[in-house]
Amino acid sequence: MVRRRGVYEVSIIGKPLVCLFCKGTTFRHREVYVKVVNHEQGVQKKKTTLQSLTCTTCAQSLKFEEQKHDGVSNIEYVQVSD
Repeated sequence: MVRRRGVYEVSIIGKPLVCLFCKGTTFRHREVYVKVVNHEQGVQKKKTTLQSLTCTTCAQSLKFEEQKHDGVSNIEYVQVSD
Protein backbone atom coordinates (compact mmCIF):
# COMPACT_ATOMS: atom_id res chain seq x y z
CA MET A 1 0.00 0.00 0.00
CA VAL A 2 1.14 3.51 -0.76
CA ARG A 3 -0.18 6.55 1.05
CA ARG A 4 0.16 10.08 -0.27
CA ARG A 5 0.69 12.46 2.62
CA GLY A 6 -1.53 15.50 2.79
CA VAL A 7 -5.02 16.52 1.77
CA TYR A 8 -6.08 16.61 -1.88
CA GLU A 9 -8.74 17.89 -4.20
CA VAL A 10 -9.30 15.14 -6.75
CA SER A 11 -10.59 15.04 -10.31
CA ILE A 12 -11.77 11.83 -11.96
CA ILE A 13 -11.81 11.98 -15.77
CA GLY A 14 -11.59 15.77 -15.55
CA LYS A 15 -14.55 16.22 -13.16
CA PRO A 16 -14.06 17.37 -9.53
CA LEU A 17 -14.79 14.67 -6.97
CA VAL A 18 -17.43 15.54 -4.35
CA CYS A 19 -18.32 13.33 -1.35
CA LEU A 20 -21.70 11.70 -1.88
CA PHE A 21 -22.70 12.13 1.77
CA CYS A 22 -21.53 15.56 2.91
CA LYS A 23 -20.54 17.28 -0.37
CA GLY A 24 -16.97 17.68 0.91
CA THR A 25 -14.26 18.28 -1.70
CA THR A 26 -11.03 17.35 0.14
CA PHE A 27 -9.74 13.82 0.61
CA ARG A 28 -6.91 11.80 2.13
CA HIS A 29 -5.38 9.15 -0.13
CA ARG A 30 -4.29 5.51 0.07
CA GLU A 31 -3.39 3.25 -2.83
CA VAL A 32 -4.57 -0.36 -2.53
CA TYR A 33 -3.38 -3.27 -4.66
CA VAL A 34 -5.79 -6.13 -5.37
CA LYS A 35 -5.09 -9.41 -7.15
CA VAL A 36 -8.12 -10.69 -9.01
CA VAL A 37 -8.05 -14.48 -9.23
CA ASN A 38 -9.61 -16.23 -12.19
CA HIS A 39 -10.18 -19.90 -11.41
CA GLU A 40 -9.71 -21.02 -15.00
CA GLN A 41 -6.55 -23.00 -15.57
CA GLY A 42 -3.86 -21.20 -17.54
CA VAL A 43 -5.33 -17.73 -16.93
CA GLN A 44 -3.04 -15.37 -15.02
CA LYS A 45 -4.04 -13.34 -12.00
CA LYS A 46 -4.91 -9.74 -12.81
CA LYS A 47 -3.51 -6.97 -10.63
CA THR A 48 -5.79 -3.97 -10.10
CA THR A 49 -4.82 -0.69 -8.46
CA LEU A 50 -7.56 1.01 -6.45
CA GLN A 51 -7.29 4.55 -5.15
CA SER A 52 -8.99 4.79 -1.76
CA LEU A 53 -10.02 8.36 -0.97
CA THR A 54 -11.32 9.29 2.49
CA CYS A 55 -13.36 12.47 2.89
CA THR A 56 -11.73 14.82 5.41
CA THR A 57 -15.14 16.08 6.59
CA CYS A 58 -17.18 12.92 7.22
CA ALA A 59 -14.57 10.10 6.81
CA GLN A 60 -16.59 8.34 4.09
CA SER A 61 -14.33 6.16 1.95
CA LEU A 62 -14.58 6.10 -1.86
CA LYS A 63 -12.61 3.75 -4.12
CA PHE A 64 -11.75 4.19 -7.79
CA GLU A 65 -9.77 2.02 -10.18
CA GLU A 66 -6.84 3.90 -11.65
CA GLN A 67 -6.43 3.46 -15.39
CA LYS A 68 -3.66 4.91 -17.53
CA HIS A 69 -3.87 5.52 -21.25
CA ASP A 70 -0.72 6.70 -23.05
CA GLY A 71 0.84 7.39 -19.63
CA VAL A 72 -2.00 9.70 -18.53
CA SER A 73 -4.03 8.70 -15.46
CA ASN A 74 -7.81 9.10 -15.19
CA ILE A 75 -7.29 10.50 -11.66
CA GLU A 76 -5.67 13.89 -10.93
CA TYR A 77 -4.58 15.09 -7.49
CA VAL A 78 -4.03 18.67 -6.33
CA GLN A 79 -2.52 18.93 -2.84
CA VAL A 80 -4.29 21.62 -0.79
CA SER A 81 -2.62 21.11 2.63
CA ASP A 82 -0.21 18.89 4.55
